[in-house]
Amino acid sequence: MRDTVRTKIGSPSVTDVSSSTLTRLCNAAYREIASKYPFNEVRCIKSFNTAVGTSRYDMPLDLAALFRVWNDTEKMKLQKRGVRFLATARKDVPDAKPRFYVRVKDFIQLMPTPDAVYSIMIFYLTEIADMVADGDTPVIPLPWHDGIVLKARHLYYDERGDIGKAIYAKNEWKDWVSDKPSEIDLEKDDLEDGGVVVAQLGGEHGRTFGRSGDYRHFPSRFDYEDNR
Repeated sequence: MRDTVRTKIGSPSVTDVSSSTLTRLCNAAYREIASKYPFNEVRCIKSFNTAVGTSRYDMPLDLAALFRVWNDTEKMKLQKRGVRFLATARKDVPDAKPRFYVRVKDFIQLMPTPDAVYSIMIFYLTEIADMVADGDTPVIPLPWHDGIVLKARHLYYDERGDIGKAIYAKNEWKDWVSDKPSEIDLEKDDLEDGGVVVAQLGGEHGRTFGRSGDYRHFPSRFDYEDNR
């Protein structure tokens, strides 16, 4: 991948453009693509059990963005609230079935405080690891590896202030990505015909999504709230 980027920027010598620089640019492009476009490989589902009387729970170290929190015991989505809601909440509320969550740094706080053991599922975007060794491979699908090269070339020219080449490289990247379906987009073909699938938990990446191949709808009731 470094060699391909080097070729696309005019084959400068290692003295002029070091391999570490190209590695950094490839990783920057890789992170941007993986975080911006939906891929199963960087979406993850995990679960944990609550403890009676405990409201705060640590989030996984690889969590970059939290999409959904779901009480699988009660079959209901927890509503997200902001820090202001946490600060102004009454302190005398008795323990009960959690209905809300607040994300603060590396933990979430459930509200009300759980009064029983509940199985909580979280669906989130993972923080991908940089490629370091020569044999490291991006986790996103192979057809998107060319996109990493094109994006890295744009970043290279942009960093150096070569506006003309940066614009050209960016336009080539935009043309390439404009009609590129993601892995999840391709799976939408099975949206109506798929049967109900029980998801794998405990750290397995979200490759089965109930009736829907769309990462935003896991499982079929994940987006709905229990109004009881």
